[in-house]
Amino acid sequence: MKFNKMRKLRDIPLKSKLTVITMITSCSALLLACIAFVSFGSVDYYNSLVDELRNKADIIGYNSSAALSFNDHGSAEGLLSSFGADHDIVAVALYDNEGKVFAKYSSDASLVIPPVEHDSHRVSRKGLELFREIHLEDEQIGTVYIRHSADEFWRQLLRYAVVMTLVMAGASAMAFLLSRRLREVISRPISQLASVVQEVTSRKDYSARAVKQSNDELGQLIDGFNEMLEQIQARDIALQSARDDLEKRVAERTQELEDIHKQLLQASRESGMAEIATNVLHNVGNVLNSVNISTGVLAENMKRSKASSLGLVVALLQEHAADLGEFIASDSKGRLVPTHLAQLSEHLTSEREGNLRELEALRQNVEHIKEIVAMQQDYARVGGLKEVIDVVNLVEDSMRMNEGGLSRHGVEVIREFNDVPLINVEKHKILQILVNLVRNAKHACDGSKRTDKKMTVRVANGEGLIKISVLDNGIGIPPENLTRIFNHGFTTWKDGHGFGLHSGALAAKEMGGSLTVHSDGFGRGAAFTLELPCEPNKQPNKSAV
Repeated sequence: MKFNKMRKLRDIPLKSKLTVITMITSCSALLLACIAFVSFGSVDYYNSLVDELRNKADIIGYNSSAALSFNDHGSAEGLLSSFGADHDIVAVALYDNEGKVFAKYSSDASLVIPPVEHDSHRVSRKGLELFREIHLEDEQIGTVYIRHSADEFWRQLLRYAVVMTLVMAGASAMAFLLSRRLREVISRPISQLASVVQEVTSRKDYSARAVKQSNDELGQLIDGFNEMLEQIQARDIALQSARDDLEKRVAERTQELEDIHKQLLQASRESGMAEIATNVLHNVGNVLNSVNISTGVLAENMKRSKASSLGLVVALLQEHAADLGEFIASDSKGRLVPTHLAQLSEHLTSEREGNLRELEALRQNVEHIKEIVAMQQDYARVGGLKEVIDVVNLVEDSMRMNEGGLSRHGVEVIREFNDVPLINVEKHKILQILVNLVRNAKHACDGSKRTDKKMTVRVANGEGLIKISVLDNGIGIPPENLTRIFNHGFTTWKDGHGFGLHSGALAAKEMGGSLTVHSDGFGRGAAFTLELPCEPNKQPNKSAV
């Protein structure tokens, strides 16, 4: 029964609910105050009545001391009979110093006078009874007994009840009128928010905004809801723009790759340079793997997007649209809504930043494909173009191109960069060598099944050389494979082609450097070192990481 009443209260409109809550609260507080007032008045009345009866007892004792001393029953009876005029006095009695009834008066002949007691008073169904000792020159000569009717006490309570009823009726009417005027302060912004929630739910229109009307918790909730809608709207616009741009770029680069591939095949057939076409396919394949990874990460981010949580929050708010104020203020789930909206806002911001980073990485990879193809075309026609480069920045670029795979496989990257001079070399050749070395280290770490996968990239000065080392704690290289690792077509990977290290060693040799490898055996990691000649007249790089 109680549950049904509570459910009915939850289901009534918010305005009526606020009025009911206000009335219940004010009436409960007023009732408690009235009870306290009546209790205090009753206690005060009782104490006053006791003091009054004591005074009467003292007067009786003073006037009857002579009658008690001279054993004058008639005089004592006459004194007590004077209380017949007081209708609230039910009985009066005098006891001698031995506790025997000396004289008495009673409005009821059948009333029994109780045994004598010491100074005391008590309340019973008979009324208020009081015993008062009589002293003469510090010697007790008797005791006075007075019984007062309880009728006056009940009349006093009736008067209090009438006053309390009138006060509660007037106060309840005042509370009702005030609650009807003041409930709009809470119900209006909640109703407006509920209408916006309904609009967003039904039309999927994230441009709708709730109007803030105060700076309290409801105002903070509306601010959070509006901010969440803004972020979702901005994210949708950014994702749509990025999707359109990505589709356009992929289509353009795909067509370019197809055209270039046809040209390279024709050039290979005409000039006998089959290895150039092989290198192009391998290098482009490496970068396309990163493109696929970035595309997969974007797709996974879309699947795991926290935007779906918005629908749950909106559905929850819509479900409690009629009692949204109480739901947010009192319900355990409702109190979590502002916090959840703030967390959802942070998740969406982080998600958007992550997607933008992946799109930037994708753009860089697509540009790198273009650079690889251009480099191979230049190399096939007139040889590589040299330029002054910062080795540290080039190393960072190679790791950024493998960033998605390194992160996905849980490989920790340790950088140990020293100050090195700028060098004048063929930039794209070195970049392709480094991309291949970092990729191989990632696969070696992943194949080891270790939990502490680490790759160390080191840049240092040698004797007229710059040494770039890529070390890993992966599966290592058996001694019998160290002499064949740079041979054309040799590979230990299931999907490998055996062209990367071979072409890298040739490119390093053509630039006047070398590519070497060291490993202590299977399961003990490997270290590849690219050495490049440097020109002493170039200024050293000061931006070591």
